[in-house]
Amino acid sequence: MDVTADWCVTCKANKINVLMTPEIQKALSEKDVVTLRGDWTLRSDAITSFLNKRGAAAVPFNQVYGPGLPQGQHLPTLLSQSSVLDALNQAKGDKA
Repeated sequence: MDVTADWCVTCKANKINVLMTPEIQKALSEKDVVTLRGDWTLRSDAITSFLNKRGAAAVPFNQVYGPGLPQGQHLPTLLSQSSVLDALNQAKGDKA
């Protein structure tokens, strides 16, 4: 889950430096991964409510869910490739 806004400089940095890199794009393209993006460029009550329910008041907001992370894992404001890949791997859970 990526909640972003066009006016958010940190969101743009995360997109360019992490989310659009080949390694992350490959991981996000796996058959068992579903990506969701919320656009808060124009304030939205639905997105504001979504953020508030998760204890966030601003963007960027990134969270990963999966069998291994059913409650979700909130990622740091400044993303790194390792933080995203680690969360995606944890979300897969035990495949045994």
